[in-house]
Amino acid sequence: MWEIAPGVQFAASELLKANLHPVHRLHLAQRYGLQDWIEIPIRMLLGTPLECYTEEAQNNLDFQLYMLIATTKESIAKARKVLANHPPFPPYIDNTPFCPQHAACKKVWIEKWFFTLGRRIHHPSEHFPLILIPDALKDMDHRGMNPECKKYILEWIDDKFLHLIRKEEDLIQEAVATVHTMFVL
Repeated sequence: MWEIAPGVQFAASELLKANLHPVHRLHLAQRYGLQDWIEIPIRMLLGTPLECYTEEAQNNLDFQLYMLIATTKESIAKARKVLANHPPFPPYIDNTPFCPQHAACKKVWIEKWFFTLGRRIHHPSEHFPLILIPDALKDMDHRGMNPECKKYILEWIDDKFLHLIRKEEDLIQEAVATVHTMFVL
């Protein structure tokens, strides 16, 4: 008769069907200990410019959570700018496989990076997750580039550069973990 957990679970599953504002979802997550409700609203808030937050959202976010979101957004923006403006390419001393047209390969690689990926990363309204960069590079047409060079660069990125590509996702996961901690205490 006094078992409330099944009622809370039922209410939570029904509320997930409703189109609740992310801030309201976080409020309910904190109030009712719904830890699995935290990640999606945090991702939504991190993907929304602060200027687009509604007045209700601004009033319902406590200062500590607002600061966490704002500082995480700044860190993500910095990581995105650094990555978009500095295309990954192995150092010249690492000309493996030997490529007689290595300068042309580098030119094609950098042009594709700036004119395609850089634009997608910097796009103001269509968010391109950095974690998708390796797949986008594999699928991209690098006409004029030695296929062995492209293959080597992609392997080099997976081996030596992936930590920078993962930076955005790591920051998001860190913010989600921090909110989990805030809501437990």
